[in-house]
Amino acid sequence: MKQLETVSFRSRIHYPATGSGIEVSIGIKVDNKRPVRLTAKVDTGADFCIFKREYAEALGIDVKSGQHKRFSTATAPFDAYGHTVTLSCLDWNFDTIVYFAAQAEFPRNVLGRFGWLQQFRIGIIDYNSTLLLSRYDDD
Repeated sequence: MKQLETVSFRSRIHYPATGSGIEVSIGIKVDNKRPVRLTAKVDTGADFCIFKREYAEALGIDVKSGQHKRFSTATAPFDAYGHTVTLSCLDWNFDTIVYFAAQAEFPRNVLGRFGWLQQFRIGIIDYNSTLLLSRYDDD
């Protein structure tokens, strides 16, 4: 008989069961400035973390001074700029590169593979609107 894998998680987040996706509260910080709090959607299909331009401006970041990247979506391509920030989620903090949309009209905040998902072991029990998290390197 095949042995089952066991995975443990340190934290549990309940997200709204509204059908609008899995939302997580995070903080973004640069240098010693006060962090900005926001809600972002966990997107396992997104390669990168992408946030609304307004959050870069709130942190005093000159958006276009970052690394330019053009993204393609099902609806239309858009430009964004990468910056190194500190992300916080629950009691975890880590430095990573995230992208801020060039256009102020960009409508959402997305947590993608590089920068966020790869930091964690993740379990999703969507029936109960539950996201289970542990840092990737937690015992």
